[in-house]
Amino acid sequence: MDSDLLRSFVAFAECGSFNRAADRIGRTPSAFSMQMKRLEELVDNKLFERDGRNVQLTHEGITFVGYARRILSLTDEAMGQLRSQEESRPIRIGCPDDYAQKILPIVLRAISSVHPKARFFVSVNPTILLRRMLDQGELDLSIISRSETGEEGYFLRHELGVWVTSAVHKQHLLDPLPLVLPAEDCKFHAWAIDAFSKSNRPFTLYATSRQAASMLHLVRDGLGVGALAAASVTDEFKILDARDGFPPLPAVGVAVMLAEEAHPLVNRQLAGAIQEYVTRHLDDDLTRPVAS
Repeated sequence: MDSDLLRSFVAFAECGSFNRAADRIGRTPSAFSMQMKRLEELVDNKLFERDGRNVQLTHEGITFVGYARRILSLTDEAMGQLRSQEESRPIRIGCPDDYAQKILPIVLRAISSVHPKARFFVSVNPTILLRRMLDQGELDLSIISRSETGEEGYFLRHELGVWVTSAVHKQHLLDPLPLVLPAEDCKFHAWAIDAFSKSNRPFTLYATSRQAASMLHLVRDGLGVGALAAASVTDEFKILDARDGFPPLPAVGVAVMLAEEAHPLVNRQLAGAIQEYVTRHLDDDLTRPVAS
């Protein structure tokens, strides 16, 4: 039975008036009357009787009020238990590998500042896959890369692209230049290839990877020069610039996107809180050395 009908019926029992009951539940008196007529049809009993201008419950109505209250109590208890279980499940958050080391922890702390008891399941994948996972309901929210002028999601910061080499091996001096780049669906791949295709310096594409950690391992071992987001780079690497013969790379936008049907704790208010927290804390955190 429709719980709205039962709540309206109980509201009448507590108010003793169609008009006051209608006002309590936010309906017009005529809409409330139609509800009560529908309820009488469903239970196949007369629940109300008139005494002059007053409406009161029949004997059957008085009996049914007790059952209605018990039904609503059980319904509320069941829904409360389900909501409690839903809120206690981990928040499923996605993150590109580039941002897992420095940006992800700050976003998790931002969420925890609002919901201290929140737990997380983290999925590290390329942005193109994370968007798909959001659409398919496999994630509740995700950090993503977008174009510098993009509008998707809730903006967090601009993230510069950088060239990196090993300070020990100095592979950036090799000819031809070996490149270690993200997979082709990453913007830094196209930007890096385009930059050196327009120059007179010969290069080879030594390796590609979807994991920033794998790229940095290869760069650390002197196998190539990498092009990736600055947030991925630790202090052990040398960042190259125009003085080393490396053209500047564009920046990407970093944002948070929410799923259409997300965890009960994930909503626009939380996204705004993440934005505010990141504005206050991200730059300070990114300047701290990261242990390798």
